[in-house]
Amino acid sequence: MFTVNDTLDAILLGAFFFGLIFSIASLAIGVADLGWGHPGHGHDGPGPLNIAVLLAFITWFGGIAYLLRTGLGVEAFFAILTGVAGGVIGGIVVYRLMKLLRSHETVMRAEDYRMPGVIARVTSSIREGGTGEVVYEQAGVRHVAAARATSGRAIPRGTEVVVLKLDRGIVYVELWDELMQSREERKIAAPMEPLHDDAKI
Repeated sequence: MFTVNDTLDAILLGAFFFGLIFSIASLAIGVADLGWGHPGHGHDGPGPLNIAVLLAFITWFGGIAYLLRTGLGVEAFFAILTGVAGGVIGGIVVYRLMKLLRSHETVMRAEDYRMPGVIARVTSSIREGGTGEVVYEQAGVRHVAAARATSGRAIPRGTEVVVLKLDRGIVYVELWDELMQSREERKIAAPMEPLHDDAKI
């Protein structure tokens, strides 16, 4: 099925099968997108020099050069030159495809899932010294959680609250308006820093 006339044919055919087999294997074990320390490798995905791109280059180079030389009788120099060009195009196609797939991925950041400071609304009244229910949105998803007031007070349904902490699946909240009001009061009540003794007027 595959004719090998000389050493060059064997090398080109070997390159094609090497790239093809390892491309399939890398996809199967999920390492096709590992970068090789390229500066572009980061949150946007691997840089241009990575395993998938190199394997694509080897596969296309070997396959095109072998077909041109053995199938169409093209001179070795031109077959190899065209194979290199084909390998570059194959690598670019794979890289572009990887970038396209990466663009639809969402990077999970720890700060997007921190509870303190999250604004919520009481959906089931919080009883005095008891537990109620709040709904809040985080990372674009609505969540429902059991809630208690940090002061132990009752908070009616529909009240806007802010989460202060999360403990054993229960969020502890305080009224948003009162929290902001007390913050402003602390700013106003804060004494001015005294001038140093050696300060000159």
